[in-house]
Amino acid sequence: MKTPIFNIHDLILVLTLAVCVLLVIFQWLLSKQKTSASWLLSGFFVGVGLTALCNLLLWNDYIQSDAAAAKILLSCVLATAVVGKSVCLYFYVVAITRAQFHWRWPYALHGVTLLAIMILIAAAELDSDRLRFLITSDSEARVRVTNFFWHCLKTLPVIYALAAVWVALQYKQQLKEFYSTFSLQAPLWLLLLTLGFALNWSWSLVVHVLGQSVGIQLADMFGIADNYITFLLVNALFVYSLLYAHELLVTKEKPAEKEIAAVAEISPDAIERIRRTMEDQQLYLTQNLNIEEFAKHVGIHYREVSSIINKHFNTNFFEFVNEYRVNKAKQMLVDKNHADMTILDILLESGFNSKSSFHRFFKRYTGMSAADFRKQNLNPP
Repeated sequence: MKTPIFNIHDLILVLTLAVCVLLVIFQWLLSKQKTSASWLLSGFFVGVGLTALCNLLLWNDYIQSDAAAAKILLSCVLATAVVGKSVCLYFYVVAITRAQFHWRWPYALHGVTLLAIMILIAAAELDSDRLRFLITSDSEARVRVTNFFWHCLKTLPVIYALAAVWVALQYKQQLKEFYSTFSLQAPLWLLLLTLGFALNWSWSLVVHVLGQSVGIQLADMFGIADNYITFLLVNALFVYSLLYAHELLVTKEKPAEKEIAAVAEISPDAIERIRRTMEDQQLYLTQNLNIEEFAKHVGIHYREVSSIINKHFNTNFFEFVNEYRVNKAKQMLVDKNHADMTILDILLESGFNSKSSFHRFFKRYTGMSAADFRKQNLNPP
């Protein structure tokens, strides 16, 4: 009986490679994202697919190449794939959450790490045999260099994934600075996915560290689990890119320190203009009001408006507008002329477009539900 070339666990790597190729194609055929985001997500899928291919070629004894150039090339492609997928994931999260994402020359510095790894591969002749620790004649110093190479490849993705998690966490707060209404569903899934990759790559790092102390068999078992988790997360990210990514509200970069300092002295006139514009024009009734639209009515740059709301009113734009909406809803709930209106009608009339958001804010500011508030004030005992 012939020995099979691939076992069942190798097939998940083959499947990951095949799926990544398909996802790149589908990404360009079906995605509604910005071009920059599509390129970055495609780069991420390519990186994941090449990583799977390199791992397959590296650890499968039946498809090894004896050519010295092929062994060095495998190390180079593996390093490029790992660094590439890490960088692409981080910048993808940045691109889909920012209004204006442009390539800047400082971003090229992210390639310095890859360049350093390539120099290490060439200088230490880190071919695929050395990466598998098959050369028993290697000195202790060479073994340390090989271990350092693996440490880099396992640690870098974790760093970039955690940076992506941080961007996703900051994104929710930034939304509150720009918008009066937004859905939490898309930002929440983005956070969960980035956190998933951070945990997945952290697991891979732990497996690498444990592999040097718990034995090869147990480390292999953990590594196999890592391959399955990667496969699931890659598919989840693709589904997210199709269903939710294009719906994300974009934010702008925070103002520089000198711009913040420029509005440090808040004029009473600006404060009054903000309050008067919101109250007299009742702009809070606009369901999808954002700070730039509001600032145009005020006649002040949106960054100055944001700074005044933060510093003088001690809140963000999201909370600022929704407090006005709650007050409007309270007025309507106790007005006998609106007694025939349902709570749904009232929340829509007061500027809310989400029942969950309305009930959350209303209870925060009044300590009770809208129904109880109406019952208590419209028909007092």
